[in-house]
Amino acid sequence: MLILICFIIGFCLGYYIRGQKQSAPQQPAIQNQPPQRSHVQRLYSKSQHRSDSDRIRDLNQLSTHQAAFLRLLKQTFFNYEVSIKQQRFFILDQDKMPLAIFEYRDGTQSFKAMDYEDGIPVYTYKALISSEALQQDLEMLLQQRPSH
Repeated sequence: MLILICFIIGFCLGYYIRGQKQSAPQQPAIQNQPPQRSHVQRLYSKSQHRSDSDRIRDLNQLSTHQAAFLRLLKQTFFNYEVSIKQQRFFILDQDKMPLAIFEYRDGTQSFKAMDYEDGIPVYTYKALISSEALQQDLEMLLQQRPSH
């Protein structure tokens, strides 16, 4: 008889506690929103890697023609640092801020195009590796951006 009373009291107590947990006000779920970054911070993060392994991974993913294009970029923009991220080549100034973005794509028909992304010129080369074209781009960048 005592076991039956304890069982009934335990059952009622468990039911009451369960009801209390459900009726407690639930806190709204916290959404994981990225913090708002300034334009300069977005530009800086565009060309920087999180780790050396990410930088090496990006280098290893380059095709033969992209590697040749990288060498030409380094020869043409010898006063600037060249960073690679997601198969895009970033020309960086002394403050590690991108001056220009270059993209190289393999293909059979060659062309060169220029556009802007976040105020930075983006040069797209397809099946065209030319140091003369890169020199023209360097001169245009120097005209647009006076040196400090």
